[in-house]
Amino acid sequence: MRICLAILITLVVILTACTPVAVPPVTESQLRIITEVAPPFNFVESNQNVTGQSTEIVQAIQEKLGTHYSIEVMPWADGLSLAEKGPNIALYSTNRTPQREKIFKWVGPIGSYEQAFYVKKGSTISLSRLEDAQKVEKIGVYKADAGEQFLAAQGFTNLDVSQNAIEAMKKLMDGKIQLWLGDTREKDIYARELGIEPDELVALPVVVIEADLYIAFSKDVPDSTVAAWQNALDSLKKKGT
Repeated sequence: MRICLAILITLVVILTACTPVAVPPVTESQLRIITEVAPPFNFVESNQNVTGQSTEIVQAIQEKLGTHYSIEVMPWADGLSLAEKGPNIALYSTNRTPQREKIFKWVGPIGSYEQAFYVKKGSTISLSRLEDAQKVEKIGVYKADAGEQFLAAQGFTNLDVSQNAIEAMKKLMDGKIQLWLGDTREKDIYARELGIEPDELVALPVVVIEADLYIAFSKDVPDSTVAAWQNALDSLKKKGT
């Protein structure tokens, strides 16, 4: 009897080892939320807390849904790349451009922003339309930003790509580029971080981008999760009116 039992156990172990193990599906509990440093929408305080206008909305949605996912901060190009691949990524604050429309699932809007061309004070450059900017030597943009993607799609070949907006602004102040494509709400914050007065940068009368901001979910995130986030956001907006 003991011999038979031992044989039976051995057979079970062998069969178990040979049988493919079912990999559990990615669940909502594994959702990974990513953002960048882009005040006033999302940034990191001195105590390392992630905050900002968009962050507060994301946190309010989570509170309403009863979830507690942490928020990671990284360069925008890295976050965008992860969101494009998945799995289970939520990236904010994201411009919902035509190029990105079918790459992600969307929740929003959670804010709005505007990008314009800036010159260093005293510059003689003037623009009356977007195409005029193709004539300058270099335009400062930052990697994987909607502004860079938009200008590239318009055929601009004079783009100088930086890792972030502050780096691009510094190039403008150092005379390495002639135009900087920047967010009108972030400009003053970045200028002060560089130790310069905001009026040292002058906006030209050509608005390049005027758009809403969203939370972009990787395509593998279940529609039910995306719908729950959208419903929670809509509910918060109704409560706020």
